[in-house]
Amino acid sequence: MPFLPPVPAPADPLVADLVTLARVPSAVPLGADTLIEPDHPTLRHYVQECLRPMFRNLGAADIIDLPRNQFAVRLGDGAGPCLALMAYTPTQHHNLMTEPWSGRIRTPVELGVDEPCLFGQGVTQNKTHQACLLDLARWVLTEQVRLGGTLLLCVNNEGRSSHDCSEAILDGLPCTPDLLIQLFPTGFEVSVGNRGRVDVLIDIQGTSAHSSSPPADGRVIETAADIVRRLGELDAVVRTRSHPELGHEQVVPYQVRYEPLAPHTLPAAARITVDRRLLPGSDPAAAADEIRAALDGVGPGCRVRVRPGVTMLPAYLPPERRDVLDALATSIRTHLGEPRYTVYGGSFDAGGPASRGIPTVMFGVPEEGDLLGDDYVRLSAVRRQAAILRDTVTHFFQRPASSTGGV
Repeated sequence: MPFLPPVPAPADPLVADLVTLARVPSAVPLGADTLIEPDHPTLRHYVQECLRPMFRNLGAADIIDLPRNQFAVRLGDGAGPCLALMAYTPTQHHNLMTEPWSGRIRTPVELGVDEPCLFGQGVTQNKTHQACLLDLARWVLTEQVRLGGTLLLCVNNEGRSSHDCSEAILDGLPCTPDLLIQLFPTGFEVSVGNRGRVDVLIDIQGTSAHSSSPPADGRVIETAADIVRRLGELDAVVRTRSHPELGHEQVVPYQVRYEPLAPHTLPAAARITVDRRLLPGSDPAAAADEIRAALDGVGPGCRVRVRPGVTMLPAYLPPERRDVLDALATSIRTHLGEPRYTVYGGSFDAGGPASRGIPTVMFGVPEEGDLLGDDYVRLSAVRRQAAILRDTVTHFFQRPASSTGGV
């Protein structure tokens, strides 16, 4: 990591924490393997040497160590309703930022923004949300806020397109949340659902040869092309299955890798990775079986293997169960106006807790930067999110006890 000169600490502790976090690397390495283990050295340093000490320095005595390099901070009296807020650590986007770990604050007029913003890779996906958890802990501890229940501030290391880290957290918590808010850049909309996804892996084994004399059978590239064609036909069928809010299922190949890549050589193997989107009620194993059946007999002279890979389940909180969101909705009205409910276009971790019956939604600041380029967040948005979360905590623990149960 290049040397960065010291940055004067902002007077606002919330922003000062965000600057500190923005200057510590947390990114998934570039390359074809986009998954990162929860105990990867980058994440271990970030969680154990940066985040955890910041909570401890606030005076948070009740830190629950959890599997997979994770932890939760428990606040409140331990009785009554339970609210969990969750922030994630792996940074997956804005991979080509020129100064990813600068933590600089400036007004980017060249981007059409006329107010101060903080720049740093992951500030919208992760670090604003972590700073807001620190802000909540500071507020509760320094102002001795009385919470008639349990507030859990969870740090999640999921970076493998699974629910393993959330499963480990939920298994290790002292109580089951009545509501779980996953902090994520939703543009200040409340995401009440998303489709699931299983990566279906199609492995092709064929015959390697010089391109001047290709074999009659076993041609991996031709087999891969035929597979992609068949997947397109299956996609047209699968897309007829739809949900009124979440959209449709799909079968979309998004990665093809050949081995070996050698001069004038037909490859001996290939892997096609398929994005198989799922709806509530979809079975990931059955989705892989459907693809396997569609590819029956493909590729003369090739061996084709189909298997499910990483999976994230769909999530959906229907309107009749959204009264559990009253505290969040009331807080949004105070700071933003009427709450907007939406569904997330991709897949995320909400499906894991939702599959356990835990009402789970996503909420957070807007993401304005380019997917590969600069990542930045308006300081006004950071402060607004922090205020909404403080008020959400206040309203949640003021609710009648009967309104948190049976959801």
